[in-house]
Amino acid sequence: MSYQVKRINPYWNTHPMIPTAVAIGGICGLMGFALEKPMVAAAGGVVAGLAILAAAKPVLSALLGTLGLFGGLVTFIVAPGLNAATMSLPMRVASVFLFAAFYMVLMDALVLVVAVIYNLFAGVIGMGGIRLDLESSEDDEPGA
Repeated sequence: MSYQVKRINPYWNTHPMIPTAVAIGGICGLMGFALEKPMVAAAGGVVAGLAILAAAKPVLSALLGTLGLFGGLVTFIVAPGLNAATMSLPMRVASVFLFAAFYMVLMDALVLVVAVIYNLFAGVIGMGGIRLDLESSEDDEPGA
């Protein structure tokens, strides 16, 4: 069997206000950083992050959050670097969860952007998609 992947769909919510919230949150975050207003920067980052989480399917966010949790555990608990070695244990645990949350949001955004670019090239421009050649095994057939 041969299949062609023409469209990747990692989107959970496709409301037009979601990309708008990402853009507005990103602009507020950058303006707050540039003007040295940490509350504005944090609020903008939270708005953009929540909009990204609303755009991606929950299973994708859960998978990437788990990977971020493992990465944070290795980075801050199992094999801490020079800066992390001087932190107290509660600070390390907080760092693990912050790392996991930031990793989840950033990787969700990356997957969504990659899906948009793939769908643009495969569907709109018509360059074709990834081709999968699958074989059926004897174990897949129902028994008599």
